[in-house]
Amino acid sequence: MDYVSQILGAIFNLFNLKNIIYILLIIIGGLIIIRLGDKTLSKLEQKFDLNLTAHYLFKDIWKYTVIIVAFAWILHVLGINLESIIISLGVVGIVIGLASQDIVSNFISGIFVISDKKIQIGQVIEVDGFKGTIKKVGFRNTTMINQDNYEIRIPNSVLSKNIYKLYKPTEDYRLRINAVLPHGMSIDQFKEDLDKIMYSYDWVVKNKTTIFSKDYTEWGPKVEVSYWITEYKYIDCGKVTILENINRLSDEYRKNSRRKIKVNVKK
Repeated sequence: MDYVSQILGAIFNLFNLKNIIYILLIIIGGLIIIRLGDKTLSKLEQKFDLNLTAHYLFKDIWKYTVIIVAFAWILHVLGINLESIIISLGVVGIVIGLASQDIVSNFISGIFVISDKKIQIGQVIEVDGFKGTIKKVGFRNTTMINQDNYEIRIPNSVLSKNIYKLYKPTEDYRLRINAVLPHGMSIDQFKEDLDKIMYSYDWVVKNKTTIFSKDYTEWGPKVEVSYWITEYKYIDCGKVTILENINRLSDEYRKNSRRKIKVNVKK
C-alpha cells in the first residue's frame, strides 16, 4: 500500500466515531501530561533550588516529546504506517532531515548554553547587536526583552557561536513602568506616596527609585517610574504591583479633587 492510499484511508478513518474519541482522549491526555510535567518541574525547582534557565529548557523538551508521541499515536489510530511513508517519501525525508539540522543545532547549543551556567534567566546581555534581559531559554531560541519592552528571539546557535556581553547584575532587576498621572498631581508628592507603599515590600530595593516626566498628554503628565527588585522571579508581579498602586494613588487624587470642587461650589 503506497502512502497516498494510507492517507486516503486515514481520512476515511477520521470519520469513525470510535477513532474520533480515541484522538480526543490522546489530545486531552497529552495536554494533561504536559501540565503535570510543568508542575513537577516547578516543584523540583523549589525543592532543589533549580534555576529558571534549566526549567524552561526541560519544559520545552518534555512538551515537544509528548507532542511527538501523541502525534505518532494519532497517526497509528488512523491507520498510517509512519515507517513506510518515510521510506516512500525518500527525497522528502532527506530534505526534512537537512532542514532539521538547524533545529538540532539550536537544541544542542541550548544545552551547552545552560551547562555553561553563564547565561541565565534575568541576566542582561548584548549579542549580535541586540541588548535585553533574558526571559527564557527555550528548545530552539533564547528570548530576551529589550528596554523598549519588545520581545527578541535569538537562535541558541547564535549565542554559542558569537561573542556576547554580560552586564552587571544590578541592571538585571530594574522595572520600568510608564504611567499617565491626573492633571494637577504633584510628581514629587506622587513619588513620595508611591515609595512609602513600594518600600513596604521585601523584594523592592530601598532608596533606589527614579521618576521623571517624559511627555504631557491631554489626560495629564506622562512619567516613567523605575524600581529595582532583589530577585528576577518578582519581575512580573512587580510590574503589576507598581501599576496597581499607581492607579490607586491616581484614583485617590481624583476623588479628593472632586470633593474639594464640591466643597468650593457649596461655599
